[in-house]
Formats: sequence, structure tokens, C-alpha cells
Amino acid sequence: MDVSSPISSVIPSLDGHVYAALSSTNGPMTLGAVHRLTEGASKSGVRTVLLRMVASGLVDLVPGGYRLNREHLAAGPIEALTSLYGELIMRIRSEVDSWQPKPLLVGLYGSAARRDGNEASDIDLLIVGDVENLGDSSMHLAHLIRRWTGNPAQVVLKSPAEIGRLRRADEPIVRSWEQDLVEISGNRSALARAS
Repeated sequence: MDVSSPISSVIPSLDGHVYAALSSTNGPMTLGAVHRLTEGASKSGVRTVLLRMVASGLVDLVPGGYRLNREHLAAGPIEALTSLYGELIMRIRSEVDSWQPKPLLVGLYGSAARRDGNEASDIDLLIVGDVENLGDSSMHLAHLIRRWTGNPAQVVLKSPAEIGRLRRADEPIVRSWEQDLVEISGNRSALARAS
């Protein structure tokens, strides 16, 4: 999965970026607004895609610009593709919610959290909790993430004491977790409490 633009994993052309832009709102978008959300595309290319989408009925030309036709049969699948990142987070949360014992914190960090990676990027996950009892669950989650996305998962499982040692040693990875972490389960305060 392209973590910066998940729809691009299925629709790698400019069309995917245009669909993602249009599905981000219920209101109309001007050509300029759609163009700003399609990095690297030419305005004429965006216009060509929009006009093709209007001709196919997927997009309506309305006062104020263009709007995704949510009544079209393909609108639901398009919206599902644009929300793959959220689906990944929900699946991870659902899996972690079934664990015993519960981790103190589970979160994405790195390119997956910043959403600036690509299809080759790792999905980096931090789990803070009982290392001894969460090891098998963490390895299983790494396997599931690979199956769900196609990306390798790098799961870092640390106890609160280990986080505290890393913090006292002023390890750069702790700053990365503090800056980038997208919380999925538990609470970010587990990082601070581990001092």
C-alpha cells in the first residue's frame, strides 16, 4: 500500500489522486482546488481527467466546480479506496483490542504516521507493554499488517522500563515517537510515564 496515497496502490494514474481529492468533501471543488491536491500533476491533466469523469457520470459539473456523484455505483468503492489508511488503523485497533494483557500504547510512527512513504515503505508500529506476554501477539500483528497492506511491518515492542532507559540515554527514536506517533490504542502518556 502506498502510505502517502493508498488509492494509488489500486489506481496509480492521476485519476486516483483526483478521486481522492473529490471524495474528501461533499461540496463542489474548483479545478484549482483539485489541482492543488494532486501533487505533480499539470492543471490541464487534471482538467482532462475531470472532464472524462463527468462524461462517465462519476463526477457532476455543478455551480462552484466538480463534485463526486455519490449516487454512482462506483462511488462507494472509490470512497473505500480513499479511506484505506483509516481502515488499516481500525484493523490494527480491532486486533489489539482482543489481546490479553492489553498494551499501554500502540501507535504508528515513521513514514506511515507522517504519510510520506510509498508502496515500499515499512509500516512502523510501536507497542509499549508487557514484553514477555505480548511477543507472540506482536509478531502475529506484523504478519497481519503485511497481509493487509503488502508492506513489511516493523513492530517495536518495548516495556515501560525500556522506554525509560532509551529516554534517559537521549535516543533519537524516542523523539521520533513523540513527534510522529499516531495513537491507535492506549495512551501516549505511556511514553512520558516511562521516564
